[in-house]
Amino acid sequence: MKLAVISDTHGSLYYFEKAYNYIKDVDRIIHLGDYLYHGPRNPLPEGYNPMELSNKLKEFKKRTFITGNCDSQIDLKLLNIPEISPYSVESYGSFNFFFTHGWDPNIDDAILLAKKYNCQFLIHGHTHIPKFEKLENINVINPGSVSLPKENTPHSILIIEINEGIKFKFIDILNDKIYMEY
Repeated sequence: MKLAVISDTHGSLYYFEKAYNYIKDVDRIIHLGDYLYHGPRNPLPEGYNPMELSNKLKEFKKRTFITGNCDSQIDLKLLNIPEISPYSVESYGSFNFFFTHGWDPNIDDAILLAKKYNCQFLIHGHTHIPKFEKLENINVINPGSVSLPKENTPHSILIIEINEGIKFKFIDILNDKIYMEY
């Protein structure tokens, strides 16, 4: 099974199309929120076209969409998201995942929830900074941001491959390369 985890597209069709080659054939896409609006603290990303991006995101039938802090009711309506979901607990093979944006619940609360649901992995967005670390016996992972990376990190997504084991590949979508692997 192959999962694509993306976050913080913030309305950029340009950067989403850069990521598309990596996500078009996955078994499931997980978007961790901040879909269409760039937010008051962020610059307008290159290729800002939220309406067309919403059309592209709706093409994915096998998907999990989590609500972020910049997502509005109209964004969710455009994306055909029936209800606000601040997190999702999902199992793939023998692995349990807690997906959230990372804003509400915040990371400390999300770790408690991940433990409650016996998740080995907590995957979140919000900071726009890719990472893979262990906190309180939970693997805490952030794919970074597709469109507005911070702290000199690349425009990135995460590919998760699950067979008998699990592999995480952080992809730099502008330079077409894996830049971290676990």
